[in-house]
Amino acid sequence: MAAQIPLMPPILPSLPVAGPPLKPRGVIKPQYTQKVEADPSIPPNQTIYVKNLNDRIPLRILKAELRRLFEKFGTILDIVAMNSFWRKGQAWIVYEQVEFATKALEEMQGFMLHGHAIRVNYALEQSDVVTKANGTFVPRPSGPKKPKAIIAREATQQQLFKDMQTDFVKGNFDGMRHPNEGVPQMMAQARIQQQPRAQVMDSMQIHPRGFSAPAHGLANRILFVEGLPQDVTTEEVDGIFQTISGFIESRVIPSRRVAFVDFNTEINSEFALQTLQGSEIRGHTINISFAKH
Repeated sequence: MAAQIPLMPPILPSLPVAGPPLKPRGVIKPQYTQKVEADPSIPPNQTIYVKNLNDRIPLRILKAELRRLFEKFGTILDIVAMNSFWRKGQAWIVYEQVEFATKALEEMQGFMLHGHAIRVNYALEQSDVVTKANGTFVPRPSGPKKPKAIIAREATQQQLFKDMQTDFVKGNFDGMRHPNEGVPQMMAQARIQQQPRAQVMDSMQIHPRGFSAPAHGLANRILFVEGLPQDVTTEEVDGIFQTISGFIESRVIPSRRVAFVDFNTEINSEFALQTLQGSEIRGHTINISFAKH
């Protein structure tokens, strides 16, 4: 008996699939796409700070992509990126020269990377790899650290709670004069600081080992000057500030219409701020503040 040959099943025409079309895998929907300009009050640095990175990208891949994107601006000494709770979504890129960092900051601001518009600023301090090379490295405590802004907020809240306990024990209820006249101000400050953690993290640099958090509004021997004419010269800025005792030098950035003015002490810089605030250079009223540490 001859073996039976199995019949080939009939070829059916392809039928349309109901429902919305399938999206290709791996496509990331753009988000956080608003472009934000760099903070002009931070002095130039050979290290740039990059945030708003997509923290779902594996760290190894992210660092490789950052190197590929940023090495075209100059030699990179180091890239620092971490995936810990406080530090994910951020990176610090250390260049060999400040000029390389400046070019990268200007050209990569708002660059779309994995659906996020990255935000670039100069770092607030030199990185460890730089300070070790120039002999100014100071060892830092090891281990994870909270951002200074978070620590300061928690300390304020703890102090407020202690003061409220003291007032309660002493019978200082509502309507009576409190012996601690600073409590109302501290309560107002605490309310301001009780904002969502996401807002706090978005408004500051969260620094890993080798970088420090910003100190806003603190006295500094370096002044930050805004509102200068577009083509302002160093001589014009010197002419305003050299009348104050302790003046050292000024560093002008004409393209950004800002300057950094150095004094020998914080006392002299504060006197210059109070004395020269609102001065004019060629009809432009300048605004003076302490540079960020």
